[in-house]
Amino acid sequence: MYQNDTIKTLADAREFFKQKAYPEALEICQTLLERNGAQPDVLTLQALVHKQSGNLEAAGKSMEQALEQAPDNPGMLFTASLINRQLENFDLAKMQALKAAREAPDNPQIICQCALIVGNLGEPEGALKLLEKFIDRNKTQPEPWYLVGKFQHGLANDQAAEFALRKCLALKPDHATAQKLLDAIAA
Repeated sequence: MYQNDTIKTLADAREFFKQKAYPEALEICQTLLERNGAQPDVLTLQALVHKQSGNLEAAGKSMEQALEQAPDNPGMLFTASLINRQLENFDLAKMQALKAAREAPDNPQIICQCALIVGNLGEPEGALKLLEKFIDRNKTQPEPWYLVGKFQHGLANDQAAEFALRKCLALKPDHATAQKLLDAIAA
C-alpha cells in the first residue's frame, strides 16, 4: 500500500488541509497519486481540498475515482454525496447518502448526516426511515431522536415530533436545539 515516507506525507497533507493550506495539501496529494496510483484515501482528501478551494468539478471527479476503488466506503460515499449535492446532482447525492447509511448502519454520525442530506433534498420520509431504522437498534443516541423530531415537525406530525424531542432531551438534557424546537411546537 504505502511506504513509510508516504504515510508521513499523507499525514502532512491532512495537516495542511486542517490548517487550510490548500495548495500545499493539493501538491502532496498530486505527488502521492503520481507515485502510488489511484488510492481512495488520497483521492478523497484531494476531493475535499478541491471542494474547500471552490473547485467542485475537480472535487466530483476525484470522488468518482475514489469510489471506483472503494465503492462501499461509507465515509467516501458521504463525501461524494456532499459534493454532488453542491454540484446539484441531487439524485446521485441522495443515492450516495442512502448507500452510505446502508454501509454504516450503526454509525450515528453517518446516519444523521445522511438523513440530513436526504431530508434536505426533499425526502423527509426517506430521512425518517434511515433514522428510525437506526433508533430501532440503538435508542441511546440523542441526535437521531432530535432529527426525527425535526423531520416529523416539518411534516406537521407534531405529536410524533414532541415524542422524539422528549426522547432526545431525556438522553441529553442540554440539547438546546431540541429544546428550542420543542418550545416552538408547544407555543
